[in-house]
Amino acid sequence: MLLASFLEAHNILFENRVLTKEQVYKQLVDRLCSQYKLPVCGSKLLELIFQREEEVSSAYPTGIAIPHIRMDGLNDTLIAMTFLQNPLDYNGIKVSWVVLILTDKTSSKTYLNIVAALLKLSKDKEAMAALTSAGDGYSVIQYLKRNEVEVKKDVTVADIMVQNPIAVLPQYSLRELINLMGTHRVAGMPVVDETGKYIGEVNVLNLLKVGVPNYVMMLDNLSFLASYEPLENLFGKQDILFVKDIMTTGDVFIRPESSIIEAVFLMFSQNKRYLSVVKDEKLVGLVTAMDILIKVITV
Repeated sequence: MLLASFLEAHNILFENRVLTKEQVYKQLVDRLCSQYKLPVCGSKLLELIFQREEEVSSAYPTGIAIPHIRMDGLNDTLIAMTFLQNPLDYNGIKVSWVVLILTDKTSSKTYLNIVAALLKLSKDKEAMAALTSAGDGYSVIQYLKRNEVEVKKDVTVADIMVQNPIAVLPQYSLRELINLMGTHRVAGMPVVDETGKYIGEVNVLNLLKVGVPNYVMMLDNLSFLASYEPLENLFGKQDILFVKDIMTTGDVFIRPESSIIEAVFLMFSQNKRYLSVVKDEKLVGLVTAMDILIKVITV
């Protein structure tokens, strides 16, 4: 299905004034509320949008924000958008394209596919130049039709994964690994070689195991070890051991074209909270259980 089929020209706005996020959102809400009989409208709908914004930011690094609300009793997918000459600041992300999407509570698949189409557009500098200079909603829709911008039918891992994730090289020392994990506040990281080829992963349990002697893992009762300092051994080895010494290797990864249910099954079967996404042997992304929860289940 074409993206243009979800749009109405009178719901596409161009704004030259300097406005706040509240003013921009109110414009979009007022535009939809003036045309459709919605279960919730006006200030109540704005409140819901901002509550959602506090939970999960709607801004993306490509300069687009996509606020979204699921509504009981709405049997449609409604979209309103504004192209801003004066960008909004979303915690350091400059947003010049705001797209409000209202859906019913069973349309998460449709919503994600629309978002994927919008994000792809927002990454295309030539397309964005054409859209922002279009001047009116009719011209925007005609551009999208001419270029056959499509909304895919199925949600894949590529639609929700984190692109270009932080990874480590096998020759990194444990000290470097610990610093990176602390800086990025992650419990695990993919391991790649100098060419970006995926070769495995390393996590905090791999690290902690360095501090625990092998014989301890064979004991049934560890109460007598209450005074044992498990990290002492780790501290002593963080400059002489490397990621390659503790990492796990294997074929536990997922392809970007894989379905969400495949990702969930692999997480369950392998007892993992995140999966490296690999294409042509190269690391291209990372998908976590929290991504699936937030972007698919609670959208």
